[in-house]
Parts: sequence; structure tokens; C-alpha cells
Amino acid sequence: MPALKCGSTSAGASDMPQKISLAFRQLAHDRMKFATAIAGVMVAVMLMWIQLGILAAVYESTTVIHRHITSDLVVFHPLSENMNGLKPFSVRTLYRVRGYPDVTGIGELLIGVVEWRRPDNGTIWKMQTYGIEVEEGWVDLPGLMTDGQSLKEADTFLFDRNSRAVFGPVVQTFLGGKAFEVELNHRRARVVGLTSMAASFGQQGNIVTSRANYLRLLKQFSPDEVHLGFVRLRPGADIPKAQAYLRQILAPEALVMTPQEFTDFELLYLKQNAPVGFVFTMGAVAGFFIGFIVVYQILYTDVTNNLPNFATMKAIGFTDWALFRIVIRQGVILSVLGYIPGSILAIGFYHIIQVGTSIPVRPTWDRAWLLLGLTCLMCLLSGAMATRKLRAADPADVF
Repeated sequence: MPALKCGSTSAGASDMPQKISLAFRQLAHDRMKFATAIAGVMVAVMLMWIQLGILAAVYESTTVIHRHITSDLVVFHPLSENMNGLKPFSVRTLYRVRGYPDVTGIGELLIGVVEWRRPDNGTIWKMQTYGIEVEEGWVDLPGLMTDGQSLKEADTFLFDRNSRAVFGPVVQTFLGGKAFEVELNHRRARVVGLTSMAASFGQQGNIVTSRANYLRLLKQFSPDEVHLGFVRLRPGADIPKAQAYLRQILAPEALVMTPQEFTDFELLYLKQNAPVGFVFTMGAVAGFFIGFIVVYQILYTDVTNNLPNFATMKAIGFTDWALFRIVIRQGVILSVLGYIPGSILAIGFYHIIQVGTSIPVRPTWDRAWLLLGLTCLMCLLSGAMATRKLRAADPADVF
């Protein structure tokens, strides 16, 4: 343990650098244990970053359509559980909305899955398909308004540039100025533009087409049904009042929500019914406890090995509180030295995951501050538990 100076018992701000230096030198005295502690914090930080990042990406990718809806209200079947599980309802139910004076327009969204046969090797993949009336602007996805007019042509679609690579070099071919044709449900179709959505755990990729093209691809779907209805009100209309009225006249055939309520409805389903939320949350908790145990073992061993030195410090005037703060500062030092490289490594893994899976895993400042706080809490709790041994530091055992 490094040499001590008398007078270090003061808690003033002028002694802070000296006390931090003392805590750091005591940690760095055994370099192997010091490196082990930092590595433990790094692993914990990286695990928490990755687990929470993937969880947030799942929520984001699942609600892409929800967050781009421009209508004031949406209408859907009351037995629907989530977006992918929307049950069709009669389009006549949606037409009844027109009876409300403030309604200026209604629209439809059709959702289904088609078989995508790669033209180069013949492999078949499932592709999420959305049919929409593009000219009405019900969903403001990138590319939908600029390239959407081309969807009026038969057997055309927009390809999601964030779809996984299993569908072939679609984006590269299209951006290279070449036509890309593919077989969808045994029907030839071609790419006329690109949009930007996201792959997720439930789907490999997405295409957007017109309502007419959707019905050509999924012939088993009735043109008299719809999966999601859009309702637009006049500017300045009382949305809650209109929602309450439409709920009353459409019940029990349909539910009426705002786009934000529809997004919350989707997220609630994921949190309560899908295992993904629980799995990744528990992964982050596991990372926290891994770091806690590693740091606690290192600090506890350090306190135990230096117990005679702490007893000496008591003999020259250090209080239990002063010794406690030394160990706590060690925890803070470990949290900072482990957090920075752990975060850098995690962001690198974010990039690898996004490239490999097309899931939008991105770091955010909110998550960075949250994990910095959790890392400090983890190390402070470890330090607080390790200081229990300090009460046994008796100067009489040394002198």
C-alpha cells in the first residue's frame, strides 16, 4: 500500500485529488487484480448495452408503420392482438365512419405474406407485404411519395432497403440502374423504388405495393375486407370527441385508436405476451450482477489484504467514514475505467449486429446516461458491501 500523509483526514475539497490518488494507487498496486476488475466492469457494461440495445431495436422495428401513420385515427378488428396479427374486418364497417361530419377521408392498409423466389438461385423466402393507397399519403414512409406513383402500374412494388441479404442484391441492382424482377407468389413483379423500414425477429423483409397489386398477389384475400383503416379529420377537429363517437357507432365490430395509442397497443403486446422483452431485460440484469460480483470480490479482497494498513490509518486519525470513502472512490474509478471501453466495444457490436441482421440497433444518449448510472450504482454497491470488513480494522491488532 502506498505511503500515507498525516492530515489526510480532512474532508475538504482541497484534499479531494489526494484522496482520489490514494484510492487509485491502492487499486493499481496489484495490477492483475486491477485489470481483472476493469475487465469485469467492461463485460457487464457491454452486456447491458447489447441487451438493452437489441430490445429497443425490436420495439423500434416492430412499430415502424405505426410511427409513420399520418391519419388522425385508425380502425381495426377488436380481436386483433398486434400489427402482424391484425384480423380483417368488413370494409363496409369502415365506410360507416363517413357519416361523422368532421371526417374528410378514409383509407385502407392490407397486410400479408408472399413467397419471394430469388431469381439467381430459386430459394424461397417469406416477405411481409403491405398494400396501401399511396396517393392519399396515409403512411409517410421514405420513398413512398416520390416513387409511389409508379405503383399504379401492375405488378410493381417498393423494396425495403433494410431487408436482410437473403433476398438477393436488390438494392445494389436497382441503384445500379438495372431492372430487378422477381417471382412473388408465382407472379412476376419488379422493383420500382426503395423505401426504408426494418427487419425484425418476426420478419426478414418488407415490400410496399398498391392495394390493387396486393389483391393480385394475394388472390385469396377478399377485396371487401381490410386489415387497418385510416380516418382523417378536418383541421381543428376535436379528435377525442370524434374518437368517442366512432367507437360507439362501430362497436363491437371495430376498435378506434389514435396512432399513438395504436403504437402503445403494439408495445404492450410485446411486453406482456412476447418473450423477447423478458429475455433481453433479464440479460441486462445478468450483466449488472456479473459486474457487481466481480467488483465486489476485487474490492473485498483488497480491503481484506490491506486490513492492517487500514488499522494504521485509523491509528493516525482516519475515521471509519474516511476509510469508507476511499473504498467508494475505488468503486467510482472502476466504473469510469470500465464504462468507457465497454461502451466503445458495445457500439462496435451494434454495428456488427445491424449489418448481420438488418435490425436497427443504434446507441442513444438516453441509454448511455442510463447505463453510466447503472454502472456507477453497480460499483458503489459493491464498494459499500466490501467496506463492512473495515469495521474489523483495529489499531490494537497492529500496535
